[in-house]
Amino acid sequence: MPTHNLPNVSEFKIQSQCFLYHWNNYPHERGRLFTVNNNSDNKVRAVINQSMGVVPGVADMMYLSDTGLIAIEFKTITGRQSEAQKIWQMQIEAAGYRYYIIRSLDDFLKAINKPTTNQ
Repeated sequence: MPTHNLPNVSEFKIQSQCFLYHWNNYPHERGRLFTVNNNSDNKVRAVINQSMGVVPGVADMMYLSDTGLIAIEFKTITGRQSEAQKIWQMQIEAAGYRYYIIRSLDDFLKAINKPTTNQ
């Protein structure tokens, strides 16, 4: 399904839909798809998080596939990467890993090499 025909749902909703679909349909892979909590509620928490290794631009989720790490960034149809996200993507891809921007469940399933819901 072309992403330009999809409603502009929130990144959180797309991410939740993808996680729950994976959790419910691939129980043997539970724990291999996980969220990276890279957001801070306030400035104090941001400083604490940075001291603990939070890095700006890191993708929203990671998937440990049979062939290696896949970094997954969720965006709405009109959403764009920040400069920090673009830099992090370049670093990940330069290291030989895959990085995908996901705008729908079918985008997600293609990225992790699973059958899409349109098949």
